[in-house]
Amino acid sequence: MRTVFLKINERRPGIKSVTLSLVKWLESKGVKVMLDDSAAKIMGRKKNKPDLSAVELFVALGGDGTLLALVMQARPTNAPFIGINAGMLGFLTEIKLKDMKAVLVKVLKGDYALDERSSLETEVEVLNGKIKTLYSLNDTVISALKGRLITLDVHVNEEYLNSYRADGVIISTPTGSTAYSLSAGGPIVSPKLHGIIITPICPHTLSNRPIIVPDDSVLKIFVKTKGDNRVKVTADGQRECLVAKDSPIIIRKTASPVKLVVPSKNSFYEILRQKLNWR
Repeated sequence: MRTVFLKINERRPGIKSVTLSLVKWLESKGVKVMLDDSAAKIMGRKKNKPDLSAVELFVALGGDGTLLALVMQARPTNAPFIGINAGMLGFLTEIKLKDMKAVLVKVLKGDYALDERSSLETEVEVLNGKIKTLYSLNDTVISALKGRLITLDVHVNEEYLNSYRADGVIISTPTGSTAYSLSAGGPIVSPKLHGIIITPICPHTLSNRPIIVPDDSVLKIFVKTKGDNRVKVTADGQRECLVAKDSPIIIRKTASPVKLVVPSKNSFYEILRQKLNWR
């Protein structure tokens, strides 16, 4: 690999020195490093719009949010992603700073494995009548703008499933099962399984529980609100938009998976034990 794109979280403590060290080290290996605006500022270089189609490896230096933002920025691409944890709890960014260069040496030589993760695409009619498509590796969240209860009629492959009276609903991939969905009472799902998780947020009826449907399902969600309360759709906590009134929200699996570099031999269950402090 000879062309790398680096995205950082500039708010992380000590990120400046880590970024300087990493970029200089990569360039000493003959690697062309493209930088996001924050990294360019740290390096004292001009900000520009890089040609992401030429990138062979995308590197996120921060936390899981940084990697999710990078995946969204880079789509569509066939190049793999790797996350370096300069944050706190990270399921996707499992490489520690002290192991960063040792892992990247192997990756640059092609000595690595790939883990293909399913992702979601969400079609939304926004307020101006245009159709917007949002992509998410973790989840798509539908909620009220004013934080009030809303009613969501969920259909799976044109078949009515249920009406959720709740704060909203989380539609997540197995990768996203350990994110917001888990906090809302959703199940932990191995990323090797194929499914889409529907998790209501604080449902008004206790019998409304999370459900997993096949990942080739197409979800169509109609949202009912009272008065002038608007509904928003948020993808991976990175992008959001307001939904046109009485317009269905359509969610399906994307045609192409997201490729993540597997940096270690740690199994999914070992990572769970580490991150969740299981004994």
